[in-house]
Amino acid sequence: MKKATLLLLYSALLLGLGSCTTTRPVSAALQTDAEYCVPPLVYSYDLATTPLPAIEPMLDSGLTARFSRRSLLVANAAGALPQLKALVRLERTARLQPSTTNMLAVLAERQRVQSRLQLLTVAVASVSAELDCEGERANQIANYLNAQANTRVQRLTVLSIAVGAVSGVGTTVSSNQAVQYIFGIGGGLLTAGLGLLTLSSHRTVSFTHPRNLLADVWQEAPASSVYPPGVWYMLTEKAFSNRGENSVAHNTRLRWQRYGQLAAPDTKAGREQQALLFGNGGLYEADELTQRANMLDELQSSVRLMSQELQGLLMSLDKDPARP
Repeated sequence: MKKATLLLLYSALLLGLGSCTTTRPVSAALQTDAEYCVPPLVYSYDLATTPLPAIEPMLDSGLTARFSRRSLLVANAAGALPQLKALVRLERTARLQPSTTNMLAVLAERQRVQSRLQLLTVAVASVSAELDCEGERANQIANYLNAQANTRVQRLTVLSIAVGAVSGVGTTVSSNQAVQYIFGIGGGLLTAGLGLLTLSSHRTVSFTHPRNLLADVWQEAPASSVYPPGVWYMLTEKAFSNRGENSVAHNTRLRWQRYGQLAAPDTKAGREQQALLFGNGGLYEADELTQRANMLDELQSSVRLMSQELQGLLMSLDKDPARP
């Protein structure tokens, strides 16, 4: 009987050792640099380059005859609509009164327009790079957590096999019925416990993002403190979406909700998820980090597509106005 008691204590010790050594949390030393992807400088944008809330007061027959409405909206996003209007007027003057002075005036105004468009192009590239960086940052930590979880599951599986083998051998070699029960029941409980531990390998890590590029899109804010004015204008102006019914930001939010990336917004789980994803951050699991990375990648694609809009305006600008 004393031998059976020792075996029982040994089994309990083995279970305790297995649970303690295989449920160690991720080290607190693992911290992610929240400032890694943030622009090194805080940029201030000239009010003169801020898009107009409505372009109709600026339009005239010269502009509408030369450029499509979509191109005019792109020019407004770049804060170049007044310069574009002046350019059309100077081109007309240069055609009616050809002279070196008039041609130089056209070239100078064209340079002003192109400078504004170049600034918007760089802003689009900058935001796209930041979104890509934030997505990679989330993916990197998610991969680390998944690797840690896989290692833990492998160790628990090996331990479970070892416990099963010891239990089987002990049950077979012992002629004492009480000892056989201890080996059989104890081994079964240990194996079941280790199996449950493999299902609870959800580790978390502190992951912060004070400058949250997802938040303004989710809230569909009228203005943004993290996006350049021109980029935010193109995200929120309905005309830049394919159908022109809703803005790109609104359509992005709908996709996040419809395709399972977000829980129901009005539920407790949904509110907790929103606070995590669209706030300053907190404790993330690997799946949540992967989800955040996917949302950032989707938003990055929408921003990068703005280059097509800029290309359309530049091609129209490069076209000879005297040629039909």
